[in-house]
Amino acid sequence: MIGEKFINQKPVSLAEVKQLLADRKKEKDLTYEQDITLKFAKKFSKLSLANAKKLQAELEKIEELDSETVTKIIDILPEKKEKLQLLFIKETVLNEVDLQKILSLCKKYRK
Repeated sequence: MIGEKFINQKPVSLAEVKQLLADRKKEKDLTYEQDITLKFAKKFSKLSLANAKKLQAELEKIEELDSETVTKIIDILPEKKEKLQLLFIKETVLNEVDLQKILSLCKKYRK
């Protein structure tokens, strides 16, 4: 890590982390931290990469959601409105229609 700098930073879902680290593992051995992260991603990732990308595209159509919140929703796939509302910062207020739309999208991809 010494001498390396960030070129770009963006939130990624656990499905993307799992894919990135699995690809890297094919090229070379992972560091201890990367190996632990890969195991975590395999255990807790609820969606395939393709489904995560599809859900991300659908969630990004909702204007009030930023990319970090979209990523949290993809990773958690909340089942109840109360759990979904915990993901938003205090300044973000979604109407009931958007909340129900998010919950129905999560239900659709949870199967």
